[in-house]
Amino acid sequence: MTLTIRDVAKKANVSIATVSLAMKDDPRVAALTRKKVRRISAQLGYTPSNLGRALQSSKTRCVGYLLSETTASLFIEILKGVAEQATTKGYGVLVGITDGSYETEQRLLHLFREKAVDGILVSNWNAQSVRIMMECSQRGTPMVVCSNTSFQRTIPNIILDNKEGGRMATEHLVGLGHRQLAFCFAGVQNQRYEGCQAVAMENKLPHPISCTSEEDLFQALKARKRPTGIVAFSDLDAIQVKHVAQQAGLRIPEDLSVTGFDNLWVAALPEFNLTTIAQPQREIGLQAMEMLWLRMHGETVQSRILMPTLVIRNSTAPCRPNKA
Repeated sequence: MTLTIRDVAKKANVSIATVSLAMKDDPRVAALTRKKVRRISAQLGYTPSNLGRALQSSKTRCVGYLLSETTASLFIEILKGVAEQATTKGYGVLVGITDGSYETEQRLLHLFREKAVDGILVSNWNAQSVRIMMECSQRGTPMVVCSNTSFQRTIPNIILDNKEGGRMATEHLVGLGHRQLAFCFAGVQNQRYEGCQAVAMENKLPHPISCTSEEDLFQALKARKRPTGIVAFSDLDAIQVKHVAQQAGLRIPEDLSVTGFDNLWVAALPEFNLTTIAQPQREIGLQAMEMLWLRMHGETVQSRILMPTLVIRNSTAPCRPNKA
């Protein structure tokens, strides 16, 4: 038999309305009565139905989180931060994983709307989905973008200072005496490369070689004036760099220093031991959910930029002269 609010009211010898208010910690109910109702509710194992409250308040106390994947620990840690903050605020999280598919994002965004979530978080969105996201926002669903560049100024975002991260990795290599640099494997149209290039220019060094594929890197490593220091776009790219270096007959860090980006759990494994740029992943999730909660409660929220940190391990070392 399903336990109802009537059972609690009967046991506490109060009205149903009093139980309802007491469970909301409403000050109109005396403190002793509120305490008594909560004690009896706990004894009976009664949990208020969220459906009834949602119908009355038009609030579901649930948010949607749209992200491309959970296999990368970057998003796993962000999700943990989101879930932790949501729980603290008394909200549940409906997670939609898209695999980067526009069609899947479209279906999930419609599902979020059907479920009447109180707000939506987005990570790693597909550019084609902007129109649907803007429709959600314009219809009154608060949104926050985390760990990505915001697509509209009207929607706040929380991201890492990627340019500063690129600068930090490059400054570390330059400080070790590296003068011939390369950037792998993303193209030059990203802030991490911009930070890398800025440091090279400030130190009057050649422009970092842009390697967008393993073949590009292999050819660069076989050149007479090969790079001795490599800034990888991510930790996973840095692992690819390690494999290419081995194919080219080079050792890390004796012949080639490599930095990663993100500080994924694999970066600390003994076989990689990557020097890397760490993102405050859990903090991104915590703050993103806090920003969304503020928006859901009518507050104006500004975009936030978090700073990265350099984690030095054994994939970088002082530069040795190239063997010509």
